[in-house]
Amino acid sequence: MRIVKTIWTYFGQSQPVSIRVLHLAVIFLVASQLITSNFVDLDHARRLGDSLSFDFGTWTHILPGMALAAIATIFVLTELFRRGLKFFFPYLWGDWSALKSDLKTLAGRKLPEALPGGLAAIIQGLGLGALSLTLISGLTWFLLAQAGSGLAHAAIELHQILTSLVVVYVIGHGGMGVLHIFLWLRTRSR
Repeated sequence: MRIVKTIWTYFGQSQPVSIRVLHLAVIFLVASQLITSNFVDLDHARRLGDSLSFDFGTWTHILPGMALAAIATIFVLTELFRRGLKFFFPYLWGDWSALKSDLKTLAGRKLPEALPGGLAAIIQGLGLGALSLTLISGLTWFLLAQAGSGLAHAAIELHQILTSLVVVYVIGHGGMGVLHIFLWLRTRSR
């Protein structure tokens, strides 16, 4: 429980309680999705038709996926309204200043502070985008499969490709999060 308390305290430096709860719920549900995706019967799932009677492994992925879609939508919209598009996507406005500053800091072998439009914010924006696209493709597959559409096959393949982006993001973002917490703990103990 000490680890959870430490993470909660660390997040508390930059996130209000509502965002921390949503963030942790998204982390938990994404992890469950990555695990349960191994149990989806794709041959059967590609041809759902108008029947909801498919195997348990597929349901253990779809039901939490629907919960994740709802929670992630709230999370993404809350973050976008709280911080604005320019916070996460400054390059769309041609603003590279914070990113250049962060890259100089990294070149000096130091971790930059998380600032609007900086490296951390841009990476968070890419994560919000990858998560959104993956959820949209998963929901699209489900609806197309329910309708018996031949496009369900293409949708599930797109969903699998986009899931790869989320896996890369989870590894990178999670790894950097662990590093930041480690360095924060080391600084606090001094």
